[in-house]
Amino acid sequence: MSILVAEDGSEDCRQMPKVVDKARMRDDILDAAMQVFVEKGYYASSMSNVARAASLAKGTLYIYFDSKDAMTTAIVDRHFAMLEHEITQGETCETLDTFLENLYRTMDIPSDQAAFHRVFFEVFGPSFASDTFSQHAARFFDRLGTYYAGQITLLQQRGEVKEHYNAQSMGRALAGMMDGVVLHMSLFDIARRRHRRMVRETLAVLGAGLRSAPGQND
Repeated sequence: MSILVAEDGSEDCRQMPKVVDKARMRDDILDAAMQVFVEKGYYASSMSNVARAASLAKGTLYIYFDSKDAMTTAIVDRHFAMLEHEITQGETCETLDTFLENLYRTMDIPSDQAAFHRVFFEVFGPSFASDTFSQHAARFFDRLGTYYAGQITLLQQRGEVKEHYNAQSMGRALAGMMDGVVLHMSLFDIARRRHRRMVRETLAVLGAGLRSAPGQND
């Protein structure tokens, strides 16, 4: 409640409109939707379920998302945006060893994140049959592949990586490899210690194949 002073000097009590942080509201709705999808299963969940979980009127929910599919797409976009930020926010790698170490950190996910990935694909796995849904995921891996390709190109220019490799093809392959290794741990309950060893040895093989011999690119 806000007390305003009218022109005649009397006090005028009016309810000031509530300021809504729309971005925060969207995130809260998506968190509630993910919770509902996990508890009830994606196909058994309804917009009404999500509205109740988010403590919103159903009409308010529809202001932000016009369908369950729209919420699903938004959850996927948010998930991939967070991953992309974590992977690409660092500085450009000046050496192959630094690049391999960054790949290791990307694939060495903590146990709680591995559990989230398992739930994510249990809930949304059937949705990949949808072209719209799968295209959102494909675009993320395209961007990630382009990022890795840029890193490889720089390392080729610095004489760290053999020149005969196609950077675009290698970049997209690395994006797929990262996805496969992370999912392997998430879906099959690979012990963290074993997973780390798998990643280290895989990257050692990769590094041996990419690395230029001294003077090779001169």
